[in-house]
Amino acid sequence: MNCFYCQNEIGEQSSCPYCGADNSAYRKVIHASNIFYNEGLERAKIRDLTGAAEYLNQSLKYYKYNMDARNLLGLVYFEMGETVQALSEWVISKNYFPENNPIADHYMDDLQHGANMLEKLNQTTKKYNQAIEYVRQKSYDLAKIQLKRVLSMQSNMIRARQLLALLLMMEGKYADAKKELSEAAKIDIKNPTTIAYQQEVRRVLKDKKSNKKKKRRDESLDYVNNADGYTPRQTFIEAMDNSKSGIVNILVGIIIGVLVCMFLVVPTIRQNANSDAASALVDANEKASSTATDVAVLQREIDSLNEELDKYTGKGDQKQSYEKLLEAQTARTTGDMEAACTAMETINRDLLSANGQALYDEIIAQTNVYQCDKYYREGYTAFYKQEFQQAVDAFAKVVAIDEAYSNGDAINYLAQSYAAVEDNENALTYYKKIVETYPNTRKARAAERAIETLESGGKLDIANSSTGGAAPAATTEEVVETPAVEEAVPAE
Repeated sequence: MNCFYCQNEIGEQSSCPYCGADNSAYRKVIHASNIFYNEGLERAKIRDLTGAAEYLNQSLKYYKYNMDARNLLGLVYFEMGETVQALSEWVISKNYFPENNPIADHYMDDLQHGANMLEKLNQTTKKYNQAIEYVRQKSYDLAKIQLKRVLSMQSNMIRARQLLALLLMMEGKYADAKKELSEAAKIDIKNPTTIAYQQEVRRVLKDKKSNKKKKRRDESLDYVNNADGYTPRQTFIEAMDNSKSGIVNILVGIIIGVLVCMFLVVPTIRQNANSDAASALVDANEKASSTATDVAVLQREIDSLNEELDKYTGKGDQKQSYEKLLEAQTARTTGDMEAACTAMETINRDLLSANGQALYDEIIAQTNVYQCDKYYREGYTAFYKQEFQQAVDAFAKVVAIDEAYSNGDAINYLAQSYAAVEDNENALTYYKKIVETYPNTRKARAAERAIETLESGGKLDIANSSTGGAAPAATTEEVVETPAVEEAVPAE
């Protein structure tokens, strides 16, 4: 077990040996989470997926880092046909546990690298949403066609089967609805919506069966009293068979043939034509809506993933951040500021506690000063050796950390270095910053003259004359000689 505060391994101890935090209540919370996970696992084994999802969600409310519960919840959602929710749970699990998480890796790999699996699931979701829209428009025939297509692509989508069963019940086709609900019950045996629909179907079918039996009991034979006693009344067909009138039989046959054609053949032809037209309309609607929505959906997904990537790229998890923070603190204490700077690069400040963030801010302030001094010396030396591109690289690093470093000398040298390499656009940008930030100063006046020259198409002679800044502090490794320079002048 890991400490809830610093995430270090503490075993069976109640108090963390690293930070001293009391983990007794935290241990109880994890225990409660595991109890709900075990109950959810038992429910999932008997295919009570709805109950399993409820218990697993409760487990994650107690402890959101329960990796087994989250992975199982994703599998339960996937078995119910809720692909988006399943994928969300596995993505969250992978973000919490990027290493040693083989189950989430396996499921996500199957989805992402299966034969068009993601595209198939995406199309299934779109078709189901379109079916919902058809129902709202009361186009029930189109909705049924769409739902049947959904189930042909993803047979375990419970919500699609329930909606199809409901539409069949509205049409009075309770036997067909019963079949769909039976298939839904095989996937999730205790789904409350499925159970409610099944009860209604059984009630209606039972009433129909009862009424049919009652009608049969009420039917009785019609007898006629004649000389031979009571005999059954002769039916019309029997009378026709006993008659010798062939013409009547022929006429009756023609009439029956016409009626069969009108009530059986013609409706079937019309139904097939309507079904073909409805299918064509569904296909047209899908093509019209797919193109319009695909770009927007993909752009939202890209933006969301970019935000997540910007948040986590180059940063470690909570445990690694604490380890690197301790490493930076040790390096600072021993005077190894280079190692401290390296350690600070991979720390995710947002994952630290309030105390950890305070220590982070203290160390980063010192490492920033160290880096600014270091890069300023490098840029200063390169500038006066007329190695202007190296000067640009060094001074840009200083300005990125602190634009006001050395009372604006760093930004002044950066502007001159850009002008020296003829990058006038960046040179003008930084010259203008000097004018805005340090008005009525020698730097500002020189920057104004430089701006006027560059905007008029002229060129600054940085190599022969430049606006000097403060020299960096000399170190034991190097001594930098400061040239006597005044102001940058335009080239004649």
